[in-house]
Amino acid sequence: MLIKRSILFVISVTIFHIGLLVSKHHNYRFSNCPFLVYIPLTSNFIADTKCRYNLLKILELIEEAEDGLTVEYISSSLNLSRKSVRMYLNKLGSNGLIERVGDKYKITEKGRNLIRSLKLSGF
Repeated sequence: MLIKRSILFVISVTIFHIGLLVSKHHNYRFSNCPFLVYIPLTSNFIADTKCRYNLLKILELIEEAEDGLTVEYISSSLNLSRKSVRMYLNKLGSNGLIERVGDKYKITEKGRNLIRSLKLSGF
């Protein structure tokens, strides 16, 4: 019984260290979040699905609003921190998918085209 526990412990520690090596190798951080525009929908590469999901949900939420949305509204609607929402909005804005008008964010034509193409492809 002691030998089985020892083997299980060694395997667990080994798997943990492999996970650490993989995460350091791929630099999983928000700044390196794979952006959905640049990853083909047929790609097997899904490194940070939470980031992709949040970016798409924010983009869809902004598309539905005619007058634009504030950071606070997006934050409360999607249950995300305002800091996270600002980081996502900066990412969307730097890629030309949304624009800031005063304190609100509106979708651009490029953003509408992206959502349209994603919906047509079944995403």
